Amino acid sequence: MTSPARLSALVVAAFLGFALFWPLGVVLLRGLDYGLAAVLGDPYLRGRLVWSLEFGLGSSLLVVAFAVPLVYLLRYRFPGRDALVALAMVPFVLPTLVVATGLLAWAGPRGVLGVDLSGTPWILFWGSLLYNLGMTLRLVLGVLGGTGRLAEAARTLGAGPWRVFWRVELPLAAGALAAGAGLTFIYSFSSFGLPLILGGPRYATLEVEVYRALLQRLAFGEAAALVGVQLGVLALVTLGYLAAQRRLSARVGAPAPPPRLEGAAAWAAALGVGGFFALLYAPLLALVVRSFWGPGGFTLAGWLALARPEESYFAPGFGRALGNTLRFTALALALAAPLGFAYAYGVWKGVRGLDLLGFLPLLVSPVSLAVGYLLAYPNLRASLLLLVSAYALLAYPLLARALLAGMRRLPEGLAEAARTLGAGPWRTLWRVELPLLRPALAAGAALAAAVIIGEFGATLVLTRPEWATLTVAIYERLGKPGAVNYQEALALSVVLGLVAGGVFWGLGRGGEVG
Repeated sequence: MTSPARLSALVVAAFLGFALFWPLGVVLLRGLDYGLAAVLGDPYLRGRLVWSLEFGLGSSLLVVAFAVPLVYLLRYRFPGRDALVALAMVPFVLPTLVVATGLLAWAGPRGVLGVDLSGTPWILFWGSLLYNLGMTLRLVLGVLGGTGRLAEAARTLGAGPWRVFWRVELPLAAGALAAGAGLTFIYSFSSFGLPLILGGPRYATLEVEVYRALLQRLAFGEAAALVGVQLGVLALVTLGYLAAQRRLSARVGAPAPPPRLEGAAAWAAALGVGGFFALLYAPLLALVVRSFWGPGGFTLAGWLALARPEESYFAPGFGRALGNTLRFTALALALAAPLGFAYAYGVWKGVRGLDLLGFLPLLVSPVSLAVGYLLAYPNLRASLLLLVSAYALLAYPLLARALLAGMRRLPEGLAEAARTLGAGPWRTLWRVELPLLRPALAAGAALAAAVIIGEFGATLVLTRPEWATLTVAIYERLGKPGAVNYQEALALSVVLGLVAGGVFWGLGRGGEVG
């Protein structure tokens, strides 16, 4: 193991010890002390666990049900196909509150649709599908790109398009489909923003109940026990996910361009897939429209309200919220970038166990993490260090994954060639490898920044009034009565989406985003 790789592993392990393992260990001990039986014996809390499981499982099945026919069409080339594939990933980098307010604008009490679905499971499943479908499509299409020769061989043996897809391509992509379903379950089971805004008491997840126990009742023991239950479920699902990946993974060839559809079939596929995405993404368009359209018609009340001064210390103004969002994003990126690089570099150089170790932050929900921070570091509760550490912990794995993909694409023997010319490990890293990784670093920074800008759960628990971000400002406006506050929340959501998209595009420009 080279010296830079050893140092990388130590840096990642030290940060995870401070920001992940110790806080979660304190939470689990506090939860055991409170008693898991007390939580599971409560009919209401047991109902939250059952609904969280139903929401996770239902979202997974829904994503798979829509992904299979869409993949069947997207495996062909037709007009607009590449744009639609790129569009599928857009919601994945949008902040949760942008999607939540979009669903309110589309199918809420004052929604464009005219049907109020808030407080029902259907609006939550819609949001989950919008978020997770694109991720699953990209995973499956990435695998199918390498099955071109096998599919061609099946066609020469007389198999039709559907038989080739069902008997050859889909079994080879089963691992990717299972990965998408597993990640969808994890994200939906531990969902916070969507059920908090849209679900109401009946459809609150465990994550929402952790927040309410902590912030509304100051029940630290109950919150810790709920976190312990949630971590136990996520650990079991993750083990099953990894086992399924090992059993279902298949070796495929190099990516090949998809076959082309011609004539009416091509336009039918374009209209079918495009129409589906237009309906699925209608809430995002409704958000923009409703920010300019109030009960009396066209209005700029929400946008003009952004310029008004702060009403009080506890009501964050637009300028302060925007400034805090950008400032905290910069601070968190400054921490997440070296962490992500250290993790990716150590995994690339073969540090044992580091890959799984660095994967763990993806399995921890933000609210659960924030509860751990409050319990583990009571003297730092008013410190910006905890908030920035939470942001960096949640963001660095995405940055690292993009970097790791770039590292694995570097020419083989590059480091050996540098060493034969007299360069040591550190000089090889600084002068040879790092310059070639700038596009991957830009892509990873873009993904990490999008996560930080839209982070809501940890922010709501750890923030102070003067630290309010755009997400907190939106939630504060949604909690107030009145049409102007609602319009302002919509306008803030549009701004948040533009800020996240602008930072994502600006940092990722020239990189390998996606």
